[in-house]
Amino acid sequence: MTTARRVASVAVPFGIATAGYLGIFLARYDRLPDRLATHFGGGGEADGFMDRAVALWGGTGILLGLALLFTLLALAPDRGDGAGRRLTLAIGAGTAATIGYPLIWTVLANTDAAAPADVRLPLWHVPLLFAAGVAVGALAWWLVGAGQGRAPEPAAPALSLAEGESAAWSRAISSRWALLAAALVGVSGVVAGVFGPWSLGLPALLLGLGCAAFASLRVTVDRRGLVVVSTLLPRPRLGVSLGRIADARSVQVSALGDFGGWGYRMRPGRRGLVLRSGEALAVRTKAGREYVVTVDDSATAAALLNGLIERRNGERG
Repeated sequence: MTTARRVASVAVPFGIATAGYLGIFLARYDRLPDRLATHFGGGGEADGFMDRAVALWGGTGILLGLALLFTLLALAPDRGDGAGRRLTLAIGAGTAATIGYPLIWTVLANTDAAAPADVRLPLWHVPLLFAAGVAVGALAWWLVGAGQGRAPEPAAPALSLAEGESAAWSRAISSRWALLAAALVGVSGVVAGVFGPWSLGLPALLLGLGCAAFASLRVTVDRRGLVVVSTLLPRPRLGVSLGRIADARSVQVSALGDFGGWGYRMRPGRRGLVLRSGEALAVRTKAGREYVVTVDDSATAAALLNGLIERRNGERG
């Protein structure tokens, strides 16, 4: 999978969406009212309005900003198996369609309108925009193609434990970038809620709390198994009991290449708490699911888990 092909998978959809929106808007600029209907209720009636120039450059800025974000993700070095990046680029391409579609139709609906309040945008556009996003995302998924898989790392050697001996391992990991993002998003939510409607501020505040929850984690291995908790908030809390674990390994992961990003990540048969690329503890359950947590000294944690499993199996044998 060449870099040019990865970049094209997101740059082309965003380029088409941006060119379409900007071109149609400028071509019909004099036929649009000074204030455009930009938000519509459940019956298709206009209930939100925006100045014409703000709508033009605001919509263009959103498309260009997202295009830059996903292009940078496409250009980032890929050290994983590529499955996470493939999903990220498919989501990016689909996002171009799901955002570009309503922006363009909003311009078309406002053209030659006598008054912004008279503009209607029927609800049948909603399933169409989602269908467009899925179709474009699926096309990008196909064009990017599957990456080269990596051979799984062997299980870590088991730490020898005597009968009745207690042992525990614990490490904390945090991400300064995630903490900064949580603070910025949370503060913007509070400011938006104070100076504007809480319908705008509340989502940003909740997103900031979500970022904070995964920004600092404590990973513990003991006779209970694996426990991961947030050090800043009561949740999230991930626990995998010792009886469910088949083995543990120390692995190298790429946040983008293996999981498509950072935070709590989900892939078929795999879950990850990923704060960075690099060393991680990977725990495989007897049901075949794998849990991955990025943390330093993961080899020691894996060896202790395997030792606890070995002793437990010996006691039962």
